[in-house]
Amino acid sequence: MKIILTGATGALGSHIMFDILEQFISNKGDGKLFLISRNKGKTSAKERINTILSSDYTPKILLDFGLDKLNEFLEIIDTDLAYINDSFSEKIKDAYFIHAAGYVNLSTDEEQKDKIFNENAEITKAVFNTFSPFIKKFIYISTAFSSGARKGLIANDFHNLNFELAHRNAYENAKFHSESFVIKQCNALNLPYQILRPSVIGGKMLGTENRYFISKYMVFYLMAKFFHFTAQRKNQQENVRFAINEESGLNIIPVDYVAKVIVNTFEREDIKQLNIVHNESFNLVNGLELIMKEVGYSNFSIIQKTFDFNYTNSIEKLYYESIGKHLEPYLTAPANEYDTTLLNSILEIPKLDAESFTSMIRYARLNNFKDINV
Repeated sequence: MKIILTGATGALGSHIMFDILEQFISNKGDGKLFLISRNKGKTSAKERINTILSSDYTPKILLDFGLDKLNEFLEIIDTDLAYINDSFSEKIKDAYFIHAAGYVNLSTDEEQKDKIFNENAEITKAVFNTFSPFIKKFIYISTAFSSGARKGLIANDFHNLNFELAHRNAYENAKFHSESFVIKQCNALNLPYQILRPSVIGGKMLGTENRYFISKYMVFYLMAKFFHFTAQRKNQQENVRFAINEESGLNIIPVDYVAKVIVNTFEREDIKQLNIVHNESFNLVNGLELIMKEVGYSNFSIIQKTFDFNYTNSIEKLYYESIGKHLEPYLTAPANEYDTTLLNSILEIPKLDAESFTSMIRYARLNNFKDINV
């Protein structure tokens, strides 16, 4: 089997790489994984990949197998996705293409809009147009939030609806636009495809190795990070008001679960679209209370959404003029859940309760919210 993967140095992509390599090992050496990556400064793409495959968070089965043997499964294509070429088309003929690279940015700033769109939609189009003549199937890793702000029960199909989706930011719009492009082009070319959509990705929860680890802290982690460092800097905690829909929740799914579902699903011909999400969203008010308790910030209150919001202190102002304005559309969104019947039949969804959510935050706090960049 031949597989092409983008985004292998990312939070999710690295776990997809781990699981593919574990699968190759269990198949006694049958497989080739092409990793499209790029150098970073003076560090080559191969050096970056080798760092990930020999790290403290690399699965033990891969460490025991050894870096030299793992590299026999790999071919590194050291290039930027924006400048890819088809000079290696024969090598990758009939490969599965898993496009996991992306630019996660929930910014609502108008000046960020074009960059977010280009880093997601335009690069996806360029990659697809380059590789589609040679590959066996195109698997696009999108986001469950490409459905925008919706209420009620959300099914797996986002592209045969009788209403327009209400996207909250350029990221959601770019991912949905990319999905539409992939579906249209694949149908025209009679090329099999999949759209796989994780929700908010949290730390590992399967097994006991490196439990709650994640290499990059995003979304709810950013709120925890902000108030963790604020609590350390300020002797007196100023009251921060949060506009939250008390009935709504945040859908969080462990990174290792997402990777395993992708690796166990990409060959299936019967699945075109799949949301890789939790069966129950975590209540936003409860989540906020757990975050603030864990990071030691106690002076906050919950209010109803208001269009006339005057800041009462410097911390409230700093929060809402940084991450707060980007998170606010999610905190005030209508309540919804996802239909996970199909997903749960593929791999049982792990339980996410107050204890495990707190453990995710605690892991991040103990590691000083420091992202791992290779």
